[in-house]
Amino acid sequence: MLKLRKVEITGFKSFCERTVVTFSGTGTTCIVGPNGCGKSNVVDAISWVLGEQSHKSLRAGRMSDCIFNGTVKRPPLGLAEVTITMEDPELAEAARFVIEGASNEAKGLNTEATESTEFMELALAPNEEIISLTDTPADESIPMVDAIPVEEAASDAEAKIVATVGEPAFLKSKKRKKAEKPEVVTKPGEVVVSRRLYRSGQSEYLINGRVARLRDIQEMFMGVGLGPDSYAIIEQGRIGQILSTKPMERRAIIEEAAGVTKFKTKKRLAEAKLESSKLNLARVNDIVLEVEKQLGSLKRQAAKARRYSEIREQMRGIVRQMLAGKAREMESESARISKALEEFAAAELQHATAIQQQEGEQDRLNQRVYELDTEIRQNQNQLNLTALEADRAENRISFNTQRAEELAARRGQLSADMSQVSAQATEWQTRSASQQQTVTMLKEEAIGLAARVEELTTRAATRATQIAEAESRIETLRMTATQAGDSLLRLHGEQKQAEEALVHQSEALRRREASEHELLESSLGVRAHAEEAAHELEAATMQLNALKKEASDLQAKMVGLRAEREASMKQAETLRDSLAGVRARHSTLTQILNDRSYTADAVQKLFAANERGGGQDFRAVGVLADYAEVPEEHEGAIEQYLRDELEYVVVETFDHARAGVSLLREEVGGRATFFVDSTKNMKVDDYEPIIPFRMEDGVVSRMDKLVEFRDPLGAAAKQFLPRLRAAYLTESVAAAERLAKENVQYAFVTPDGTCYQGRMVTGGRPDEAGPLGMKRELRALDAEVLQLETRMNEMHAEMERIAASLTETEQSIDAIAAKQREAEREVISATHKHQGTQSELARLGLELTVCQSELTRLRAEVAAVEKRATMAKSQHATAAATRAEAEAESARLALELADLRGSVQAEQDELAAGRAELAARNERLSAAEALASRLAEERAELERRESALRQQETSIAAETETLAVQSEELARQLEGLKAEKARLATRQQELEQEWEAARTRLTQMEDHLRMGRQSLQEMREQRSHAEVERAKNESDWQHLRETCMSEVNAQPEDLIASETAFMSGEELTLAEAN
Repeated sequence: MLKLRKVEITGFKSFCERTVVTFSGTGTTCIVGPNGCGKSNVVDAISWVLGEQSHKSLRAGRMSDCIFNGTVKRPPLGLAEVTITMEDPELAEAARFVIEGASNEAKGLNTEATESTEFMELALAPNEEIISLTDTPADESIPMVDAIPVEEAASDAEAKIVATVGEPAFLKSKKRKKAEKPEVVTKPGEVVVSRRLYRSGQSEYLINGRVARLRDIQEMFMGVGLGPDSYAIIEQGRIGQILSTKPMERRAIIEEAAGVTKFKTKKRLAEAKLESSKLNLARVNDIVLEVEKQLGSLKRQAAKARRYSEIREQMRGIVRQMLAGKAREMESESARISKALEEFAAAELQHATAIQQQEGEQDRLNQRVYELDTEIRQNQNQLNLTALEADRAENRISFNTQRAEELAARRGQLSADMSQVSAQATEWQTRSASQQQTVTMLKEEAIGLAARVEELTTRAATRATQIAEAESRIETLRMTATQAGDSLLRLHGEQKQAEEALVHQSEALRRREASEHELLESSLGVRAHAEEAAHELEAATMQLNALKKEASDLQAKMVGLRAEREASMKQAETLRDSLAGVRARHSTLTQILNDRSYTADAVQKLFAANERGGGQDFRAVGVLADYAEVPEEHEGAIEQYLRDELEYVVVETFDHARAGVSLLREEVGGRATFFVDSTKNMKVDDYEPIIPFRMEDGVVSRMDKLVEFRDPLGAAAKQFLPRLRAAYLTESVAAAERLAKENVQYAFVTPDGTCYQGRMVTGGRPDEAGPLGMKRELRALDAEVLQLETRMNEMHAEMERIAASLTETEQSIDAIAAKQREAEREVISATHKHQGTQSELARLGLELTVCQSELTRLRAEVAAVEKRATMAKSQHATAAATRAEAEAESARLALELADLRGSVQAEQDELAAGRAELAARNERLSAAEALASRLAEERAELERRESALRQQETSIAAETETLAVQSEELARQLEGLKAEKARLATRQQELEQEWEAARTRLTQMEDHLRMGRQSLQEMREQRSHAEVERAKNESDWQHLRETCMSEVNAQPEDLIASETAFMSGEELTLAEAN
């Protein structure tokens, strides 16, 4: 049975390139794919190469539509070709078996050599018939019964054997004629069928690389049930055809499957040819009668024929010249085409190299574009960071400017206070000078009055002692009260100034504390955001690291799984090859054992007749080898010794044996020995030899002890095989020779199968494998097949597990990659947020430090002002109490003095008047001195205030200078950042321009590559056209060679070498036309 091994499709329908579909030969092959992918085109290709002539069956508008018509990117082809390779495994194995044993059989008996020669001639004859099909007339019927084994058995080994046993003469002549044409090398039992179709409408068929006819292919596949109309190809709509057809049509399908159609067709053709032969014979008889009547005219015609022969010789010479000229022109054309092909190939190679270089440049540009893209993103990030730093510097400069403005306002206020202090100092100078003049004048007046009073006092010293004391006391009290009043005035001013300063400083302290509170709240909020951003950054970083580690672990796992899958696939491929080999060997052995190819021809024919039912009363159970069991180590020796006995045909009764003998005599031919197994129930005692042999003599055992027969024969079968009882297996050749000389009635067999019996020695090279060895090997193969299938199933399960793990790992990697990208975005966002909060926190910390230093200064000033106000208030209360006490005491003393004066007024009027005047002068002088003292204290207070204001002005100036320096530094940093920002922006623009240029260059490169590939395709088309021309030239050359052989029986090269005159040009064209 033929099995499809391979289908090669080139240019057929949707297959623009050469596509090879390989089949294992066992099981079912499925072609799976979406709609329109070309699944049905494979079946159409097989049907087409088998000889389908209907373009509608091939789903085409015309036959030329089966050639690839081209696409947008692929040009149409001018040739469609389909090749199928089929093999008969049984015949291939049998051919191999025959080929390997042919040399041994040729050295054997003459009958075996004759049979081998007949088999090889029979096997090779159909191959030569196929070779000579192109020379057979169209109306002749070529026997194709053995066509399939012909093609399958054609091999180089067979050619060698044919050369040994003899080769037909016509085969030699055909080989000489076809020696220049290459043949397809095929394996034994293999046949290759091809069909080609050109756009010109020309079609050709090939069998094993040789041109054949459609009829040849139809006849070759007629007996095996293959063909475009056979039921071997079941298309859509033909599935239920066998059930819905008419009985006669169904019979035709069954006959086609059974191989009967081939014989009916041959019978019909033979009958038609026989009828035609009868008609031709009748016509011949009529012609003979007519010729006898026209004998005279025939003589005249003979003369004309002789003249015709002369003219024909002249014409043959002209034909030789014409053919020689044609051959020379075709040879020149072939050289031209070969040179053009070489030029096309060189140009194509050069263009392909240029395209490869351009593709390398394209890859480099792609890599540069990716690098520029990455650099642009990095530069953009750096530009954003620089812009952020510049904004921060501008904000800091703005803050410093605002602080400088506040300090300037404070400085202006201090200037106003200084101006006020200066005005107060000028006013004090004026008041102090006026008061000094008043004091000087009062002192002069007091001195004059003192002298006069002294004079009066001296006169009234005695009377005025008490009054003087009283007045002195009153004066003291008055001075005390005056001083207390002056102190009250001074302390009241100081207290008022201290309260005003306290109110001002308290307001400034409140504003600064509110600002500090706001800064603290902002700082706490920003710090919370910073901690939150830090936690988010840490969490995102940890998640990203975990995802990276998990992705790395998954990648490592996937690499391991892929390596494991590759190893499993290699191991599975090895197991598949081993299993296929073991199964093939098992199938071959099974087929050989079933066909009993190891037996003689007569035995094989008997079993063939038994299977066909040719012998009505004959029924064979098997051969004796089917029931024999021997130890493996003695298998070869026993097979060689019992070669004939193992081929005994086992039957159930003697009637069957007689029927078998009759079948051999009347139909099959040959001789055979029948073994009747009805003796299985007989009880036969074991037979012991008369002369026992010992192990020391070199005897292993008696043969019947080494051979056992399975049921239904049993051990009783050995009683009817006398050679078993009369033979012994020895250890060596020397022992066998020695024992054979001493015991001529027994046979002694060596381990290699050589038999010694008396003076007779039988031996030779054994067959490759006998029935016993093949059965043992078959049992071993059964176990091996089971073991390999188990391992194969386990391997498939393991591969499915690995594939599932790979799929799951890839899905996990994709999911991890998505999570990783999301985590990276989160890390970048958290980093930006954390950096922003840190910058904001640093700014707030700096502002808080400045605010806290200002608060410290203000609190110190408020504490000093409060202390000074408290002290002024305490002194004011003390001075008021002192003044009240002094005034009360003065009032009391004044009353006492009035009483005293009333008593001595008369005596002391003058003294009292003088003293009163002196007292008035002294009082005015004291008041003036007290006022001068108070003015001095006011001057000291003004100096203290001026000093404090100058210190504040100095502090403000220092802070203003610090802010100016800091602002200048920030301005320089801002300028640097702006320059860096401008540089990065320029770099960004340059990178973007370079990226655009690279993309433009890449686009141009892709256009050049596309145009280059199109040019390369055009060059390939030109080379393809040149190859087609070369193929056409070779075909024309072959046709010319055949024409030369048929017309002048010479090769074109010989004509070119032998002829001296050649036709060319118009002369050659005219000669060809005539």
